[in-house]
Amino acid sequence: MEFKVKKILKTLFFTFIILLFINTKISAASTNKTIVIVTDQLDFSTITNLQTDYKISLGLMNTRTANVFDNSKESYFMTIAAGRRVELEKGLFKGIRVDNQKNLVIEGYDQIIDQLDKNYPDFSKKMEFLADCFKKNGIKVGYIGNDISSLMAADKNGKIYYGYPSIEYEKNWMVEKTKGTLKNADLLILSYNIHQDENRVELLEEYLNEFSEYCIMMFPSNVSGDVKDIRNTTLVPFLYYNPNKIPGILSSDSTQRQGLITNMDIFPELSDIYHIEVPTDIGHKINASGNWESKENLVQKNKNLLEKTLNFIIIKYIFHGIVVIVQLYIIYDLCKKRHTYYHRYYWLLNGIIISIFLSIFLASFRLGKSILLYVSMILFLTIGIVWLMERKKVPPAIFFPLATNILLLIAVFFQPDMIYHSFYGFTNIVSGGRFYGLNNESMGILLATSIITFFWIKSKINNKLIVIGAWILYFFIIILALSDSYASNFGGYLTSIVLFFMIFYILWNEKKNRKSFFILVILGISIFIVNLLGELPNSPIGHAKGLFFRLHILGMYEFIDMIIKKVKQLLLTAISPPWSVVFAFQIYFLRDFILNGKIMIEKIKKEKPDKVLEIMMIWISAILVFVLNDTGSVAFVYMNIYSITQMIYLKELYQ
Repeated sequence: MEFKVKKILKTLFFTFIILLFINTKISAASTNKTIVIVTDQLDFSTITNLQTDYKISLGLMNTRTANVFDNSKESYFMTIAAGRRVELEKGLFKGIRVDNQKNLVIEGYDQIIDQLDKNYPDFSKKMEFLADCFKKNGIKVGYIGNDISSLMAADKNGKIYYGYPSIEYEKNWMVEKTKGTLKNADLLILSYNIHQDENRVELLEEYLNEFSEYCIMMFPSNVSGDVKDIRNTTLVPFLYYNPNKIPGILSSDSTQRQGLITNMDIFPELSDIYHIEVPTDIGHKINASGNWESKENLVQKNKNLLEKTLNFIIIKYIFHGIVVIVQLYIIYDLCKKRHTYYHRYYWLLNGIIISIFLSIFLASFRLGKSILLYVSMILFLTIGIVWLMERKKVPPAIFFPLATNILLLIAVFFQPDMIYHSFYGFTNIVSGGRFYGLNNESMGILLATSIITFFWIKSKINNKLIVIGAWILYFFIIILALSDSYASNFGGYLTSIVLFFMIFYILWNEKKNRKSFFILVILGISIFIVNLLGELPNSPIGHAKGLFFRLHILGMYEFIDMIIKKVKQLLLTAISPPWSVVFAFQIYFLRDFILNGKIMIEKIKKEKPDKVLEIMMIWISAILVFVLNDTGSVAFVYMNIYSITQMIYLKELYQ
């Protein structure tokens, strides 16, 4: 009897284990099915109206491709398929046909591959495409529809092996064809045109609820509806549901910004769902945070992010305009030679320096919600401080650069959002050139104020060993701040290393002659090259690692291509007004200062030798920044606002 009981218990136990295993396999099979829905339009109001049986994740997706000015649909969907930005001509996609084996064949795909290989030699051989990569790993991709989104599902031969070349907007048909395709395929790309039809929105809602056990991604092919704005050409809503992830607001390591992902992140996220390693994609998997937030809260957060972004585009242009106009006025006055109101110039430039400080100081108040409030607050406070300091005869040349430097470092290490809420640190996530870290303007300001701060520290300490200790500690912080671990500005990082060794040479070499200066420059360039080679393979996730990765996969062509593109961008910004005019003015001012102030400079060298070195180092680092960054001319202008302000102050003092 006891034996029979034990046998029955064993049988029940093993039956339970088998049923649990079968149930787990069935559950895994369901959740490992994924539907990616590409709509012709999708905005916040449509998402709000969709009543799903599950809680979604939501974010904004940047849809930019390799060409920021001409974003063709071919470029858009091949960027998703390759996991990195590419550029293709419009009109290469010719349609979809069915071959004798009932495979879907994309017309014009050969031309797409040819152009990719022409733009990036052997691109199609070296880079993994979504469908091919998944097929190698036993994951099959299907497609339902008849438009250009099919590029995501095609292999490198332009073929899709599961699916239908059309869609009928009727629930039974869509459910039947989806289930039929997903019997053979694991991932389905579905093209769905809403065409501003309420019935199709209702049908989409029913479809989403029908397949609630699957992973679902949904995004549009166009900027549309309440997301469309003259300032927004790339940001679209991205709806995501994954039964294995807590829903919330989306982000990724590509942007390191809450509520924002890129089109390059779709391939890595799909790969993560199926546990596939892809060595050639540049994007990152998608994360969600927010602890089961309601859809209404998610929509509102994304609306706020979009509104703030579009507001700051205007705010940035306004303050860039003020920076340019002030310097153009000084150019005009100096060129006329009727007046040289150096006192007026000094306070105008100090007004810019004060507004730079105020912008980061007030960042915590999130004034960018209102363009009028932000601009008026900064301008009124700047004018008030300038008036008060001039009346009290208090020179602002030291306090505000020091305070700006401290706040920028605090922001970099502890509160990056402070940077993004300043008019110069705001990164335009619409253009998609940079999503996180310090942009070139804020990097230039950090470097210029670091030089001023160091020489101020040096002036307060008489002991040389303590000065050297302060130099090592302080510039270690600056270099770390600009590294890929924090601000992720590669050009600024390398420039800070050059500055470190330039100051090292100054501190240990008492003779400041032309030979010393030449050695100083050579030393700086040498350190720059050594650290360029050292930073690339060892950096964490960031811009430097991305560069090293592309060199490793695509070879020297990628490096040459990158150099050509950077030089073109550099020349474009350098010759494009108004920055080219201000850039030329600053060079002219330096030349005039040196040629027409030789006696004055000799006096300054004797009485304030460190001040000469300080100004010289700002100019040298500004030139390095100009050469190393594609928008280096803007950083150059911001950096030399500080040096020219000090030069004008010295002119007033010694003339």
